[in-house]
Amino acid sequence: MDAVRAPRTELMRRVSLACYTVLVAALSLQIFGIERLEAATRGFLWVIWIGPLLVFLPGLVRGTWKTYLWLCFVLLIYFMVVVGNLFGPRSGPSDWLQLVLICVLFNTAMFYSRWRQRELAGQGA
Repeated sequence: MDAVRAPRTELMRRVSLACYTVLVAALSLQIFGIERLEAATRGFLWVIWIGPLLVFLPGLVRGTWKTYLWLCFVLLIYFMVVVGNLFGPRSGPSDWLQLVLICVLFNTAMFYSRWRQRELAGQGA
């Protein structure tokens, strides 16, 4: 039985899903924008780079607070890579966009997880 979410919790969930979607799109565009790779190599890189994020999609859509919590841990890896890219010679606007999306997604997912857990604990779940 799914309890009703508070407005602030639902807002964090919606912002998280929006940032998640834009982040997956931005990462995909970056991978498919590499011109010197063959199509099969691009597909392989996409699975390796985007796959860890897609694992969380069912739980994010359901609104499971544990999924949002685990997503925060995985986002730390993406954060390290993007920060490394920003200090590299080929940094660009897409790296800054990814950094902002990762930071916003991390914070909103963290707040959603915390607030949702408290809501469910308060209702005896």
